[in-house]
Amino acid sequence: MYPRLVGLLLLILSFKQRVYCLQLSNCNNTEVTLLRDTEFLTSLTLSNCSLPHLENAFFVRFDHLLHLELQYSGLSDLDDFSLNGLSKLQSLSLCHNNLSTLRSWSSEPLGALTNLDLSHNGFRKLRAKSFQLYPQLQTLDLQGNQISQIEEDSFNGLSHLKHLHLNGNKLQHIDGNFFRGLHRLSSLTLHHNLIKGIEMESFESNTHLRSLRLDQNLLTSLQFLSQRGLARLVHLNLSNNLVQKLEPLGFSKNFELQDLDLSYNNLTNLSKEALSGLDSLERLNISHNQVEVLDTESLGTLVALLQIDLSSNRLTTLPEKLFDANTQLEEIILANNQIRQLSSEMLFNQNHLRYIELAGNALDDADFLQKLSPSLNRLSLYVDLSSNRLNSVGLSSLLHFRYLNLADNNWSCAWLVENLVRKLPASVNFVRPWRVINDWSENITNIEGIDCTEGGSNRSIILLDVSKVPQEKTDNCECVPTYDESNPSPPPLTWPKIPTDRFDSRSVIIWMLVAIAMAFAGLRWLRSFVDRNEKRKLGTKELNNMCVSKIQWQPVRNDHERS
Repeated sequence: MYPRLVGLLLLILSFKQRVYCLQLSNCNNTEVTLLRDTEFLTSLTLSNCSLPHLENAFFVRFDHLLHLELQYSGLSDLDDFSLNGLSKLQSLSLCHNNLSTLRSWSSEPLGALTNLDLSHNGFRKLRAKSFQLYPQLQTLDLQGNQISQIEEDSFNGLSHLKHLHLNGNKLQHIDGNFFRGLHRLSSLTLHHNLIKGIEMESFESNTHLRSLRLDQNLLTSLQFLSQRGLARLVHLNLSNNLVQKLEPLGFSKNFELQDLDLSYNNLTNLSKEALSGLDSLERLNISHNQVEVLDTESLGTLVALLQIDLSSNRLTTLPEKLFDANTQLEEIILANNQIRQLSSEMLFNQNHLRYIELAGNALDDADFLQKLSPSLNRLSLYVDLSSNRLNSVGLSSLLHFRYLNLADNNWSCAWLVENLVRKLPASVNFVRPWRVINDWSENITNIEGIDCTEGGSNRSIILLDVSKVPQEKTDNCECVPTYDESNPSPPPLTWPKIPTDRFDSRSVIIWMLVAIAMAFAGLRWLRSFVDRNEKRKLGTKELNNMCVSKIQWQPVRNDHERS
């Protein structure tokens, strides 16, 4: 028994000594250098420490490290060979420090390093061959710095790089040689910079690029998109720029593009060939522009389109055949425009619609909803017509939608009351929340209300469910309705009030029970008394009978016997 316990204790102690992952916070240089048994460490995280400077061969004892994180530690300088000895290192993070000069920090290549995070530091410039000692690097994060210059061949030797993050810097121009040689680059983020122009050959060698973010910049022209290097691009974000016009055939080389975001620009129209060549496009966002005119065939080549967002523009009308070629559409968002009318045949060919957003327009009829495709599944259709100018709609054909929002319209009061009397399904919404002061509470209460018009004047209908309103109950409450002289309607009929005393009903019940108990007790005593009397009489009678019988049966002696 004892040898087993000793062996188990030794095993626990041996595991206790072999620490593979270590996390330290609020440490300093001395504490890190005094760490013992570092030959077993594979992961080391130093966070919120005081490490402003790292000397040469600082990590030479950590030769088995695979992951090293040194963040939020005020690190401002590393000697030229601070990372010596980390030949097996795969992931290195020096983010959220004060580094300003980028060097390789090693005398030998870190051949196993695939992930390098230098984000949120103070780098201002990338020098040539800054990363030549990291030949296997696949992810490089430089976001959140102050980089304004990138020298030629700065990324030289990174033939395996797939993900490059340069967002949140101060780049103003993209030269044609910045990303040359990055043949395997898959995603590139350049958003939140100051980019005004991009040279035509900037992405010529990046033939594997799938995702490109250029939002939050100062671009006015998109001519660089016509180069061949972006033929395999799938996701392109150009929102929050200064683009005023889409050149004809500008996207003709982006054969595989599926997501295109052009929101928050200065576009005024969409011409016939502006989106030509985007046969694979599935999601198009042109919201928050100044588009006033859409060409009838502007969406004609987008045969795979699933979602289109044209909200927050200046559209007043839409061509009747605008969506004829887009038979796969699932979502149409046209909110916050100035659309007055839609053709009744506009959506007839749409068999896959699930969402129609038309809130915040000037529609005065909804006839287009009466002529939807017979093959459309209405049970899954969401329609928002709130904040328009509708007076009435044909509800009979709209009751089976998944959701129908009709709040904030110019309803006719007569039509509205007539339909509110009906029991409408919960999927039909007429009302919007109001806040009013009511008689049931001193606080402001949320209720539901509807605006309507009658005879040229505005009315409001408040919907209240009185059964849900909490009422204060008091013992002395005399719930007698009062007559309001300002209300012309007569008070409701009530039964005359019968005067009653205020004797406690509970006491009445108790005294009644006591009286019943006493009555039963009296009856029981009376019965026992009668029974005792009857028994006494029967006993006396039996005694008399016994004496008589004894006298009668007594033998009589004759004279001979007497003598």
